Amino acid sequence: MNKFILILMLSAICETNANADRLSPTFIVSNGATITASAVATKLPYNADNTGKLDATSSIQKTLDAVAGLSGGVVFLPAGKYRIDGSLKLGYGTALVGEWINPENGGIGKGTIFLAYGGRDDASGNPLIQSISSEAVVSNISVYYPEQKPDDIHAYPPTISASMATIENITLCNSYYALDIKAMNASVVSGIYGTALNRGVFAPESTEFSWMYDIHFSNSYWQKAADEIAGKPMSAKQITALNQYTKSNLVGIELQRLDGLAIYHFNADDAQTPICISKNPKFLHPVFGWGGVAADFKGSRDEQGWAPWYYFMRYANVDNVPEAINMKYQFAKTPVPSRIDKNSFIDVTHLPFNAAGDGIADDTTAVKQALSAASAQGGGTVYLPQGKYRITSPLVIPSGVELRGPYGAGKRRAFAEACTLEVYCGKDSKSPETDAAFITLEKNSGIRGFTISHPEQSYDVKQLHQYPYTIRGDGKGIWIVDIDLLNSCYGIDLAANRCDNHIVKGMWVTAFFKGINVGGNSHGGRLERLAFSVGTYSESGRISSIKTDEGNIALRDFISNNLVCYLFGDCVNEKTWGLVSFLPLTHFQFYKDKGQGCVDSDFWLTMQDVGKRYNILAESGRNIRLIGYFGSGSGEGIYNWIEVGKDFKGPLNVYAKTVQQTGINHPYDFTPQQVIFHDEESLTTGKKASASQVDPGSSPDNAVDRDERSFWQAPAGSYLEVDLGEIHNITGFGFVSAGMFSNLDINAEEAELQVSKDGKSFVKAGTAYARPGGFAQPHAYSWSDEAIKPVYTRYVRLYVTKPGADNKIRISTFNVYGY
Repeated sequence: MNKFILILMLSAICETNANADRLSPTFIVSNGATITASAVATKLPYNADNTGKLDATSSIQKTLDAVAGLSGGVVFLPAGKYRIDGSLKLGYGTALVGEWINPENGGIGKGTIFLAYGGRDDASGNPLIQSISSEAVVSNISVYYPEQKPDDIHAYPPTISASMATIENITLCNSYYALDIKAMNASVVSGIYGTALNRGVFAPESTEFSWMYDIHFSNSYWQKAADEIAGKPMSAKQITALNQYTKSNLVGIELQRLDGLAIYHFNADDAQTPICISKNPKFLHPVFGWGGVAADFKGSRDEQGWAPWYYFMRYANVDNVPEAINMKYQFAKTPVPSRIDKNSFIDVTHLPFNAAGDGIADDTTAVKQALSAASAQGGGTVYLPQGKYRITSPLVIPSGVELRGPYGAGKRRAFAEACTLEVYCGKDSKSPETDAAFITLEKNSGIRGFTISHPEQSYDVKQLHQYPYTIRGDGKGIWIVDIDLLNSCYGIDLAANRCDNHIVKGMWVTAFFKGINVGGNSHGGRLERLAFSVGTYSESGRISSIKTDEGNIALRDFISNNLVCYLFGDCVNEKTWGLVSFLPLTHFQFYKDKGQGCVDSDFWLTMQDVGKRYNILAESGRNIRLIGYFGSGSGEGIYNWIEVGKDFKGPLNVYAKTVQQTGINHPYDFTPQQVIFHDEESLTTGKKASASQVDPGSSPDNAVDRDERSFWQAPAGSYLEVDLGEIHNITGFGFVSAGMFSNLDINAEEAELQVSKDGKSFVKAGTAYARPGGFAQPHAYSWSDEAIKPVYTRYVRLYVTKPGADNKIRISTFNVYGY
């Protein structure tokens, strides 16, 4: 037995029941985590060789195909070496999962290792691993190319190519082209360590939220792998050749037209270009940029022409905020049941429980008996194989027990449902917020890896049925991971009871009224990568035969008029990362809960798109921090991206924000004690500014001091000038008009950026608009909507070509971006 990895494989005995045609599940404990596998590639009938001597491509592919036939599940590869001469293709919902130890903790040469032999000198050939459908997962695998030499580099196709996928915990020892994420839609890329030679990550486009974190490229990983895997340490000459090659060829990450991407903790130490932001030629509109948030995303950049995202918003970069420089986020580890030994795994479809999982028979008793059996033995995993489980009364998950489905990660779109709990109870509830939830989690219990749906819910929102909360916590240490809620009225209740140290992550949800409610004086909770979107339901296979354009419009309108996604009441030290929503009434609501509010809590890299009424509504609480915020609004009716109630004492600190210019307050009506903005520094911040004209009582320096309450005021025809002190590569600019904290309605509607190397001869570099199309709003943020070709300059001018109605110019912020 590998002393580094404990493997407990419990192949369930095939019983004579309604589910005999299912693959026999296997329960694995690897490096302290649990895996539920629908098939193991090294076992009969697949028999993949894990010595590295024989080509395992065909055996692994047959295993992947078998699981894809179930509409999803996990293919497990135990620790060993797998020779891959060809290419592996992952179908819908299929997860390829091995065993992995972080290379920073001595993991190189251990666990599941692919020895890649195919594709040499064929960069356009089939990737080593590619998803041919959505919802695929590649996890816990190391890849080594034995024929690649540090002093004789050859081209290879991408190691992993995918769309709408989860790629996590991967060691890429010497990939030529590491990750090709063709459509970043709803993808998760995390825990990537390795040496990339030509391209690290390429993400050209997306139309949905997505996340990247813990991405590390360095030549040191290949140096270690040469010793640990190949047994041939690199010579000093080879190390020098490798470093020279990557310094001349490697692009660490290239981002193009991206819709809501959050990035945290990235580096490409040995790259020629660590970060490249370029234009996707498919998008001809000048607004082609990356919308989202970044933190710990450091490295020199090549921005090949700059333009903002859809709503003329620039991505928010926490690294540019000096007050946030020492802030860090630590991701939560997924808990496991109180027992993970060989006798702790219970399959609900086997005797004596014998659940049918056909969506017709009532499986309530079978599931409840299995949960009770797990509790009686001191905890364990109750497993739901692929199927639909009809449940007619509420479930309680006992302490120490996990109810687990076959998913390798949370689904974004249930085009096909591999495993669903179907709710046939609680319909037409008169007290939906207080009636028993469908699932109640006792302390130290969890649910993971399946979908929950209400089949009797009407697709026609005019006939909507009220149901209670889908999930409720009742004690400390609960976890909700990779669970998808298709059509919940109320999603998750963590406010009725105290739920200290709760963990909720990896969820996609369509909810009608409330998403997740945290309160009950809960301490130390974690929410990570949660998404509320109408698409989870509207694009599901469940309603494909009945949905109409009119029905989907009505559904979208209902949610945008009713849904509050994230509610935070009486909670302390709540920490979140990557919470997103699309089309809600309200994104975040901080409310008073039994006289208390949210206290001492951090909200990292939050993104919200098309909010109807509020992005952030702060009614109660204190010492709340938003670290990186991206938010847009519908611009319909009354809309404030942030609103503060009279009882909110604050402070709410916002570190690096980007908001839709039409979706801002008119004006801000809170005090400096309630909300504090820590905006990004730019090349102009703190520099000495001058102006051609200045009104009495004003100063040009007010436009470069990071204080939106102060502004430079001057007559029409004036310009603002800043000496950057040295030559910089300018890639973009923007301005904020005055009036954000007053009732002034004069707005600079349009301005040019003019540049000069010598301070004498200036030329136009680009134009910024308060709002294109002539609909200038008071107090608006403004960004350049033209692609500015990078220009080297020292002196910059903001020349206002369209001042306000009284022929006055008022600019509170003038930012110039570059390197």
